[in-house]
Amino acid sequence: MTRIRNAISFSNAVALIALFVALGGSVYAAGKGGKINGQKIKPSSIPGNRLKASSVATKQLKSTAVTAGKVKPNSLTGKQVNESTLKGVVAGSLGAVYYAVAPVALSKGAAAGTAGFAGCPPGTFVIGGGVSLSNEESAFVNDSGPSATRIGWGATGFAGKDGVVMTITAICTAVKTIG
Repeated sequence: MTRIRNAISFSNAVALIALFVALGGSVYAAGKGGKINGQKIKPSSIPGNRLKASSVATKQLKSTAVTAGKVKPNSLTGKQVNESTLKGVVAGSLGAVYYAVAPVALSKGAAAGTAGFAGCPPGTFVIGGGVSLSNEESAFVNDSGPSATRIGWGATGFAGKDGVVMTITAICTAVKTIG
């Protein structure tokens, strides 16, 4: 017994006690359920940067958990957007874009002005347009806009001298629906 007492120093005793406490703590944690689940985690106690990428599936989120204000700008692609949830004409419903251009010579001094029209190719509709003048100092555009049926862009111009050309441009595309 004296021999054992001489072999046990204060530091050996402290190390032995620490070993038993460490082993006992692990056993205690394992005995209390061991695994950590959602019921054992306090709300808002785990920050997002501690989650493994792709570890939370969409079906695990509440429907109101992710709102537009919480989505980082430019972080979504077209594949992640459900087009049917968007209103009006969406980019996904647009076909190729065509530019229909119609130069119109303005008549000098015409009381009603000179009307012109740039028509869209068959099967397409106007989504924008505009007008330019070859000489803005001696002419002006009175009106410019899409036709009522959306098949082109029209404009009326007035000129104070000969040789002025009004160029009408219609931006056209095929769309699934006209809104």
